[in-house]
Parts: sequence; structure tokens; C-alpha cells
Amino acid sequence: MSETKKPVPVRLTYDVWLNDGERTPAGTVVSVSLGEAKALIANGKAERADPLPGE
Repeated sequence: MSETKKPVPVRLTYDVWLNDGERTPAGTVVSVSLGEAKALIANGKAERADPLPGE
């Protein structure tokens, strides 16, 4: 089953450098790919802003 291309919103719990070294501050809700959202959450850098697809 392929991952969806639809962006997934997550709330950052730490400052993260997402786009070309641009710092995105903690507390910001950003939309990223499902894989990137799962990686950020697994690393403790973000929390779900809504349920992930398929859950």
C-alpha cells in the first residue's frame, strides 16, 4: 500500500529546519508528507495535529 501524497498537519514540539535550512519554531503547525510526519513524531520533534490517515 503506497503512502498518501496528501500533506499531513503536525505541531512542532522543537524548532526544526525544514526548508533549505530555514528554521521553523516550536509550536508551529506545518503540513508535511505522511512519512515525514511519522519521522518527526517518532523522533519527538512533533505531535499529531489531527489523526494520521489509516489510523
